[in-house]
Amino acid sequence: MSTWTAEDGTVINYRVMGSKQQPALLLLPGLLGSIQTQWPSFAEVLAQDYYVLLMDLRGHGRSTNETAELRPDPMVQDILGLLDHLQIGQVHVAGYSLGGYLGLILAQNQPRRVGSLVMHATKFYWTKDTAVQMRQQLDPDKMAEKVPVYADQLVQAHGGRHWRDLVRQAADLVSWLVDNGLAEKMVANIQTRVLVSVGDRDELIPLNEAYRLSRALLNGELLTLPGVRHPFQTIRRIPLLPMMQHYPRMAGR
Repeated sequence: MSTWTAEDGTVINYRVMGSKQQPALLLLPGLLGSIQTQWPSFAEVLAQDYYVLLMDLRGHGRSTNETAELRPDPMVQDILGLLDHLQIGQVHVAGYSLGGYLGLILAQNQPRRVGSLVMHATKFYWTKDTAVQMRQQLDPDKMAEKVPVYADQLVQAHGGRHWRDLVRQAADLVSWLVDNGLAEKMVANIQTRVLVSVGDRDELIPLNEAYRLSRALLNGELLTLPGVRHPFQTIRRIPLLPMMQHYPRMAGR
């Protein structure tokens, strides 16, 4: 593991795997995820063909957050700063949940920088009702009482003193996205080839939403994973891993 420090003093924890002579592939975790809990088994295989970069989002895992909130723009700036630090020009991106959302913002703001994007289980269409339901789930006290195993996982991933604050910040971010998040017209002209991946049993993202997003994107495509729910641990490596291996090459055609 290595670290890079952003301009505001936030320390970003990251890991690189594979040869720098290979195309670069950035793997982004989701909200409340980390290098420790998401993508490691995928990264080991992908590093055979790519220069793989994994990072803890600010406030997550071993990364700090010098602000008192979670917002997409600072996270995207962290990504760009880390890419510059590692002297990575164009990068292929694969993101789970919030990671896919950040990848889409990156493709919108830096179209020449993102060679391709795979976004799995990414919630794009936020409503007030959805945000209210999510906020009810993102209550650290209720988590500790009703889902203690998951709460213990968050303690291990983010630290016993920090995880509750992180969950509260995550709940605030969900509400913020309702009025301030991306809209279809903002991403409709993105040139990057984007694979919208979703499980057919995802509790948060209905199939029709994923299909709608894939059609709203200029170069969007849809992948439906059978038997997969929203949590990362329900993902089966096949067929997602083979798609991640080949999609960057397909995007270059």
